[in-house]
Amino acid sequence: MTAGDVEVIKGKINSHLAVSFDDVDDELQINAHAAARVAANDTTGTYMFWFLPDNITGTYGLISCGDAVGGAVETFLIQQAANDIRVYGRTQAAAGFDFITTAAALVAREWVHITIVQDGTKPRIYINGTLVAATETVATNADDWFDEWAGLDEGRIGCTTLNGGESEFLGGTIGPVKYWSVGLTAAQVAIEFNDDASHSTAEQAILDAALEEQWDWDGLLTSSGGDATTAVVVAEAYLSGWTSEWSRLVELRGYTHANDNFNTFRDGTEYVTIAIQGA
Repeated sequence: MTAGDVEVIKGKINSHLAVSFDDVDDELQINAHAAARVAANDTTGTYMFWFLPDNITGTYGLISCGDAVGGAVETFLIQQAANDIRVYGRTQAAAGFDFITTAAALVAREWVHITIVQDGTKPRIYINGTLVAATETVATNADDWFDEWAGLDEGRIGCTTLNGGESEFLGGTIGPVKYWSVGLTAAQVAIEFNDDASHSTAEQAILDAALEEQWDWDGLLTSSGGDATTAVVVAEAYLSGWTSEWSRLVELRGYTHANDNFNTFRDGTEYVTIAIQGA
């Protein structure tokens, strides 16, 4: 663009408190989380988070745990693979599981709700509160979980950690992240996705008792769950506040001219910004 050029940016305004990553070297380190779940010998568990990908063409680590000792292949990974979600895990001794969704699940710069449940039988992948089909590329030890991964001592949000090295840095934003030490039922996943306040007090007590981590990104990097892990910022990862499809689009345009002019208005469930580049 040159001075005087006009661009129209339009995006949905539904938003979540989030942390943003630049797909170069950004990450959050949650080493204490990995160590705590290994020490607890979790046989079941549930990860749940909101996620907005910048694109759906690459491969990116979303949440991962690994062994800091180089050469140790023990790992756990939730990964964006183009427009699908993959969950992978193995011990040092043997293959574990490798499941990937079979239908296009993601849309660039649209919020999606991801849930990974290990119920003691095998991992199950939920997209926007609904169980989706997955190809079981490897299911040798599909019931593996932290009780089998004794060497895991590193945790990451926003990249893949493996053998003491990091790769597959995320381009996008991740909203609130939760981890329970139980495998949530389909009904419980739906309660969380819908933020359903109509469930019983007893049901909530069950959820609260098993909630080990809850990063809300509300200005704090410390989880409010039982483990209270503090996420450590690496490189330019940052808390981006209430982040929407529209705000992410504006940010990615990278307007930096002193005289750039913006006019923003609401059109139903979307914001529209008319940007005129300054000199």
